[in-house]
Amino acid sequence: MKKSLMALMMMLWAWTLCLAVSPQHPDISAIEEKLLELLNKERTARNLSPLNFSQDLRAVATGHSTDMASQQYLTHLSSSGKSYLDRMVDSGLFFIEIGENVAVSDTFDAAFIHQGFMESPEHKDNILNPRYDTIGIGVVLSKDQEYFITQDFSQSLKLLEADEAEKFVQDEITKIREANALPPLSFHTIAGNFARRQSRYRASGKPLQNVAGYFGETHVHHITTPVLALPKDISREIAREIYEMVAVGAWFGRLEDYPGGTYLITIFLFPMSPYKGMTEEDFSEIVLNVMNSKREEIGLGPVKLDKGQSRYASNISRNLKYQRTSSYSLPRRPMSRQVISYVTEDPFVWPANLDPVITDPGLIRIGIGISSIENKNTHRQTFWITLIF
Repeated sequence: MKKSLMALMMMLWAWTLCLAVSPQHPDISAIEEKLLELLNKERTARNLSPLNFSQDLRAVATGHSTDMASQQYLTHLSSSGKSYLDRMVDSGLFFIEIGENVAVSDTFDAAFIHQGFMESPEHKDNILNPRYDTIGIGVVLSKDQEYFITQDFSQSLKLLEADEAEKFVQDEITKIREANALPPLSFHTIAGNFARRQSRYRASGKPLQNVAGYFGETHVHHITTPVLALPKDISREIAREIYEMVAVGAWFGRLEDYPGGTYLITIFLFPMSPYKGMTEEDFSEIVLNVMNSKREEIGLGPVKLDKGQSRYASNISRNLKYQRTSSYSLPRRPMSRQVISYVTEDPFVWPANLDPVITDPGLIRIGIGISSIENKNTHRQTFWITLIF
């Protein structure tokens, strides 16, 4: 790189001798515009998109050219020791990828300066980088009549508000489901607010909160990306049939590994309830089988389901569900049998104090009544279960 710069300076010095009869300097902006024109001509000739000129990047480039001119020294570091990356961050700009070309020239001829850049592999790579879409060019004339040139390149990053970023991800999720001929996922608003908070904590370096238990089984995915896109592994997961709900939370921030800024996305995927579509009879069968498995473990025979007592138990469970309580009051008609009611979100699980009753060797028949309701916010089912022994 040093050899090419020295060669460029020698060639430029020879060029100025030929122009000594015309000492008038062109407008600086005209040099910058011509450099941009020549640069984009190189790109379009190779089927690359032309770069957009950014006044914000021009300000960064001009600031560095001014600093180099004051030092009379060609460098990528500022006089305070800051790099191009530091200058971009300090300017409050967001980006995915950046690059910088610097040069010093005794001539104002843009074609000659551009040719020098193209003859240097490192500078040429920046000019022809297909990922770059934006450029700022700053040219400054020093007191010694030398032109200091800075070209600052950037792959721009589009900054969206949190709700806009979340809407984009939600739309992508819907497209994935449609492409795989799957029903759309419903979006969980309450969990979405929690997911956004998780993303915000990740952006600030705070420890994450535990996922609330009332959300039920939750598959959590954290994504960090400066480009709003879903990784292939997450896309494949979203395309699985087992899911029925999803929550999306997004936040934007600068991280050590992403100084130009990045989106932090949290996705909660909720599997379909294994009990969806089951009848009360199905649930009663589940509870009976679990109880008999418990009895079999200790060498006891199975109990049988008493249909008459089960109908009575179902009435009790329905009343408890409507009252939103687990407390059971004995009916006016005296009963010779024991009645126990409880509330659970998993029919495979019962209170520990039931074990002695269930494992009673004298137990032969049992009535089971189950009534359930689905929470509109969490889509989880709650079961009111009544057992008559």
